[in-house]
Amino acid sequence: MNDRLDVLQANLSHVIFLSEFGKESFIDAYKVTLPIDELKTYVEEAFSEDWIKHEIESSESIYLICKNAKGVICGYAKYVDSDMPDGLVHDRVIELQRLYVQNNCRGKGVGRLLSRYGESISHQKGFKVVWLRVWDGNTAAQQIYLKWGFTFCSEEAYHVGREKRKVLIMMKHIQASSD
Repeated sequence: MNDRLDVLQANLSHVIFLSEFGKESFIDAYKVTLPIDELKTYVEEAFSEDWIKHEIESSESIYLICKNAKGVICGYAKYVDSDMPDGLVHDRVIELQRLYVQNNCRGKGVGRLLSRYGESISHQKGFKVVWLRVWDGNTAAQQIYLKWGFTFCSEEAYHVGREKRKVLIMMKHIQASSD
């Protein structure tokens, strides 16, 4: 069995996958804490094909996909030069806004590979820090990010429709890749 994984920058041919898998992953991650009607309303806007297409065409975001040796997409990451949250005071920061891995690919290094690749591209673009939001109830994800070198730096309210939940802000200094 060949376990080779390749990461590449997403393009317009990936928009449908990014939209559909993003919606599914977001709902799956938050369905235990938020009403399903609020989630569905939120994802229709946040993961719309038109919005993702706009972001790719205008270079507002860096979308990365990971494919296995058979060419099947195993997951994706999205990095965006967004506004810094309170409690994070650094120059040249980029947000890891999405990191989703197919269920059957979890534990195979897909997320870590996407993270490393994204950090390398971000460093090349002059970013010094990568940050992310993680739901305070998602301790499994928090442990993974801690293992990857992220630290907690603050918390804030995150709005999905009319619902509000606490998220934790984590950050990591980006260094040149040695891989």
